[in-house]
Amino acid sequence: MSMQVVDRGHDGRMEADLPGGLRDDRQLEESRRREAWLRASNEITAALLGGTSTDELDLIARHAREVAGAPIAAIALPDADDRLVFEVVQGVDDLVGSPIDIDGTASGHVFRTGQPVLIDHYGDAAVNWQGDDAPHPLKDLGSAAIVPLPAGDELLGVLLLVRLRHEPLFEQADLELLRNFAAHVAMALQYSRARADQQRLVVFEDRERIARDLHDLVIQRVFATGMALEAAAAVIPMNPSDAASRVRHAVDDLDKTIQEIRTTVFALQQDSAGSLRSLVLATVEDAKATLGFSPSVRFRGPVDTSVPGPVSDQLLPVLREALSNMARHASATEGSVEVVLGEDLLLRITDNGVGIPGSGRRSGIANMTARAEHLGGTFTITSTNPGTDLRWRVPLQ
Repeated sequence: MSMQVVDRGHDGRMEADLPGGLRDDRQLEESRRREAWLRASNEITAALLGGTSTDELDLIARHAREVAGAPIAAIALPDADDRLVFEVVQGVDDLVGSPIDIDGTASGHVFRTGQPVLIDHYGDAAVNWQGDDAPHPLKDLGSAAIVPLPAGDELLGVLLLVRLRHEPLFEQADLELLRNFAAHVAMALQYSRARADQQRLVVFEDRERIARDLHDLVIQRVFATGMALEAAAAVIPMNPSDAASRVRHAVDDLDKTIQEIRTTVFALQQDSAGSLRSLVLATVEDAKATLGFSPSVRFRGPVDTSVPGPVSDQLLPVLREALSNMARHASATEGSVEVVLGEDLLLRITDNGVGIPGSGRRSGIANMTARAEHLGGTFTITSTNPGTDLRWRVPLQ
């Protein structure tokens, strides 16, 4: 598809040369369009970051199509063969999954250069590229606006809006609004995907931990029980009562092993999005904006399978309160969150801030103390010069 790129700019007259009433009308219309694009960007960002959208690309294309009043919208992403593939096409049937070359096409040019383009006669360009095999709907296409989807230094793909031949041409102002919209939603899309990758990584790490638990605990216990039963068999003729005692101990060990296997299977069946580990990570993620930095997070022990619900229900509010206090009072630039499961559960939160204020309200500290004492645990907070070391420790039963 040979490119027919145009750059019309404004309609030939400086805005200052327009009559006052017409200039005011144009400015009002441009303001309304900017507001519409901004509202669409915010709605998409909220949906992506809130995890409420099941089809991210379709959501972006639909909003762009509606705001621009374009009958056709498409999003093309690169594939492994150095082509662009139309993953989403709205308004035209049978084009989803269609590949195009990056070299020699308008969409490919936008993807290569990162620069948006306007095309007056997109249908003619498509026919020139595909020849007589071009689908009939393409021949009716008119003006097109194509913009990159940039996420930092990476280009995710391109967003394409097309109008029909009899419809108004896209103007330079339309292209700039669409470009800003695409940059905004591409960053939100990248961030959403990064969060999804992080959640998948948590799942993989949990699977590895469960595999280690099975090997280190269950298999070794079964082996030890087998050895104990062999020893019991050897002493039956000489000391039946001792042999019976050994068998009873072996049965008890097998009961414990069965319970551990059940716990492991239960953990594998759970939705990771509702696990304590993922809820802690989500809480820390939510606090990043007010903190101004991203605290490190560490887990030790099987926190997703061995922490009772009532303990989790108290831990999360404590974590939120501690992070809120850090954001409001600590003036910190670094922080850490650690959840350690041993004989009891420890939530430890540290920062490099100014330490505990000498005066002010202490209701947050009182609340965290009360939550620990309600579970029979303890709460301590210490100035570490610099910073603060908060430890919330509760028993598991």
